Amino acid sequence: MMKDRLERFVRDNREDFDVFEPRADLWKDLEKELGHKERPLWMGLTAPSWMGRRMVWQMAASIALVIGLGSFWYFNTRYGVTEQPEIVALSPTYARTVTQYTRLIEDKRTELKTVLESDPALYQQFAADLDRLEKTYQKLKQELPKTPNQEIMIQAMVENLRTQIDLLNQQLMIIQRIKQQNHEPNKNPV
Repeated sequence: MMKDRLERFVRDNREDFDVFEPRADLWKDLEKELGHKERPLWMGLTAPSWMGRRMVWQMAASIALVIGLGSFWYFNTRYGVTEQPEIVALSPTYARTVTQYTRLIEDKRTELKTVLESDPALYQQFAADLDRLEKTYQKLKQELPKTPNQEIMIQAMVENLRTQIDLLNQQLMIIQRIKQQNHEPNKNPV
């Protein structure tokens, strides 16, 4: 009801509203009053006189290269693009997790290698257990492109990595207990 009355009022008084339109040369008059013509930034930038066109392109290419390399470095450290490219392509979220777990496993394996000198038999047993899990992980990784439901396969791969981390943690705890037991008889003379 109210809308109809408003529409009728606008329709009936259309000519009165059209009187308030700005004239066509208004912008030109405003520019003259300002005293100069400013070009908007989007209309084109000019290089300083000492800088040639070739130098401008070289600088632009350098900036693009730096941004590209920085982006690559960022995505590689965050998602492990070079370490897990097939997983990054399928699921960047899982790729980040896989990369973190893989690095953690490498660190723990390095820590485990300290046992190699003192107890090579124990190290061989621990390494055999880890190698079985690693072979399973590699099989899952090979099957990944062929699998119709790749997200489930990636979840299985992540679960395998978690199991490797848990096993390494348990092995490192066993090593600490062995070291503590070896040092206890020396501390408490009977």
